[in-house]
Amino acid sequence: MSDSTPTLRDPNDAALGHTLVIRPGALGDAILTLPALHALRLAGAASLTVLGTPASWAFVRLAHDGLRVRDFSSTEWLGLFAEGARLGASAKAALARTQTAIVYLNGDTAYVERIMREHGVQRILCAPAPTAQSVDSTVHASARMLEPLSIFPEISAQLNRAIRITTVAADPFLATDETDVVHALAKLGCDAAPEGGFFALHPGSGGRAKCWPARNYAKLLANLSARGMTPLVFFGPADDEVREDFESSVAPGLDWECPAGRPLREVLALLTCCRGFVGNDSGMAHLAARACPTLALFGPTDPAVWSPLGKNVQILRAPNGDLARLSVEDVAEKAMNF
Repeated sequence: MSDSTPTLRDPNDAALGHTLVIRPGALGDAILTLPALHALRLAGAASLTVLGTPASWAFVRLAHDGLRVRDFSSTEWLGLFAEGARLGASAKAALARTQTAIVYLNGDTAYVERIMREHGVQRILCAPAPTAQSVDSTVHASARMLEPLSIFPEISAQLNRAIRITTVAADPFLATDETDVVHALAKLGCDAAPEGGFFALHPGSGGRAKCWPARNYAKLLANLSARGMTPLVFFGPADDEVREDFESSVAPGLDWECPAGRPLREVLALLTCCRGFVGNDSGMAHLAARACPTLALFGPTDPAVWSPLGKNVQILRAPNGDLARLSVEDVAEKAMNF
């Protein structure tokens, strides 16, 4: 197949039924897939199974039994992607109960299609996953993933509704409750958010070119503290170097919390308690945007394509894509507008 043209086999031979979505990738990729999952859910999919990167989908509410996440990289599923390899028993069973498959992969998917069809999948839609190199700068990445679904008559009517589900409270895959929040706060040693409120920062990202300098985040932390807020500073598993730079730049005596190594569900619960969030173009910014007012700092990447979806999202793009040219004063002024 073409790298840019979605393909559909037998579009009218079954209802959506049990639906498999193949979407590997990082946290931001997973969150940008949520509108597509909502379109499928609203159109009547009997159940949804995501074959992806489990760590990237750990924000999903486990109690929601309409969505399952399976490991794209496990040996159980290797036979779907590598000739000569065998599918495991649970993968075969999952395909046998699947009526519809949505495959967001780049490159030739002919082999994937053939194996799925051999195991009983009736409708298969293949569409390229958005990448920094492939996307149209006039179309948001989440909308690009929705567009191919319009070939299904029962889904096309749901696309506008799906793209508008952008908050934790409205999203059955994300929704937190009081127990989640109490548990997350207890891990910080709190019974409730402090009087001045939490304000979240995430100095990291998937690439250093997308990171506002860590020393500037340290100065922003001081600014927030001076306004009576308690900064919550998050770091991801790939942020060790950024964290070292940040911690060495924080002025002595400032109070801040670092919920390190917390599960994404706990991180999400804490974000719902925050007055705001400032972070780079990263998966954390996409998660935060669903939970609280968010200021996303963009450098070389295009916010028209990759901006977080949320009820209250502001974008600050660096001149010429150089994040070092964004001043602390400019970021602080924007953040205080929430």
